[in-house]
Amino acid sequence: MSTPETRQAETRQAEPRQAPASLLQQARSLLIRTMTFYRDDPRTAGWLRERLERLDHPLRIAVTGRVKSGKSTLINALVGQQLAPSDAEERTHVTTVYQYGPEPRITVHTPHGATQNVPVTALDISTIRNLQRWRPDEVSRLVIEAPFPGLQAITLLETPGVSSSAVTETGRSALAQILSEADGVIYLTRYPHQTDLRFLESMHELRITRRAPINTILAISRADEAGSGGGDSVPAADKTARRYRDDPRVRTFAQYVLPVAGLLGQGAAELTTDEVAALTELARLDSRQLEELLLSADRFANNTFPETVPTETRLRLLERLGRFGVERAVGLVSEGTRELKKLRSALLDESRLNELHEAVYQQFVERQEALRARSVLMAVDMVLRANPRSGAQQLNGEFEHLLSNSHEWDELRLLSALRSGQVRFDKQDRESAERLLGAHGNQRQSRLGCTSDASEATLADAASSALTHWRELAANPMHDRLHHEATRTVLRSCERLIARQVQS
Repeated sequence: MSTPETRQAETRQAEPRQAPASLLQQARSLLIRTMTFYRDDPRTAGWLRERLERLDHPLRIAVTGRVKSGKSTLINALVGQQLAPSDAEERTHVTTVYQYGPEPRITVHTPHGATQNVPVTALDISTIRNLQRWRPDEVSRLVIEAPFPGLQAITLLETPGVSSSAVTETGRSALAQILSEADGVIYLTRYPHQTDLRFLESMHELRITRRAPINTILAISRADEAGSGGGDSVPAADKTARRYRDDPRVRTFAQYVLPVAGLLGQGAAELTTDEVAALTELARLDSRQLEELLLSADRFANNTFPETVPTETRLRLLERLGRFGVERAVGLVSEGTRELKKLRSALLDESRLNELHEAVYQQFVERQEALRARSVLMAVDMVLRANPRSGAQQLNGEFEHLLSNSHEWDELRLLSALRSGQVRFDKQDRESAERLLGAHGNQRQSRLGCTSDASEATLADAASSALTHWRELAANPMHDRLHHEATRTVLRSCERLIARQVQS
């Protein structure tokens, strides 16, 4: 016979259980409680409110690195438009934020908190260049708004170069503070020096950054100038990237290490029909003549042979593509790639910019919730450490709990390690691991490799099979520490899938 108690129990069982809050949701709640706790401190509460409001805006990615490492050129290549000024000398003294806006707009922020709008009807490179030359104690940052599709998903922050005069004046801690405001970091260097590695390590000194080193891409920039600057330049930069990718010290803070030729990537998108015609004329030369012509940039620019390609056209090709790009473009035309669209695409591949785009998408955009949670918890940690108060024990306890139960970060770190080759499984296990870690979507069906209309019984069988397989791999005594931790992370993802199924 049914009693009120049994009917109530049956009702509770029939009701769908609420899914557990994601890491970002929990981090956001903690941020709000911390903001409320410090409500009598307007400066701290206002700073926390800014971090809360950023959750409704595109992901923030800092582009930083050595002086003259090609930051502006890379920003232009990523955006797909000429936006950031690039010069032969160091010009960027002020942090510049490039973000999406329906109309062109420039806002100047001073160190004292004042703002001033610079009237513009179009974004002029020379105007931005002149503003970037102001001293950091006069202008704290520029905000450039532009209606470019490349800025709809991400906001880019360009900082003064490491070891630049601006950093010397403001201090490295100030630059590290700027980078702490970014959700992701692309660090550029032509060749990693101790200065680069020490700076990158300094960015990961906070306990949360040590716990979640998931937001850094190290780019070997100006790869088309590596070595002799000729056809072997990008392959030489690729060897450098592979060497540092396998360096245990670098693995502690960088998830991707890859070469990129920003100038070629930007120039490929802007290549014109007339320039393709000039490259076609050059491709008609025999191999010996062409080799002599491309021995150096000066020889290529100043030679009068062939007469069908005038000096101004050669200079424009060098400015747009660089010596490596001209050599590869002529080679591609010789091989039959003469249609403008196809040549642009092939040169874009040569620049490795597509690989950087893919890394940014996979590491930053696709898993932005994990990165945003990291940024939120970093803000909470910074406030609790800088402004300790009695009564903050509960906030500290919640922070520590989230820090120790942030499996999303472990998943993201392992995914990047699998994609970069730092962790290697056989083909079948790698595909299984990437899927279970959420590489193809965060839904249970996607993680388990099932169709969207799969039944609960099918999902249960797939989850059980995955759990058994990865439990066996995790128990393998032949694995080294790195691969043992990797299998444990995938196993934990399987266990969470089982738990989600029970809750549903």
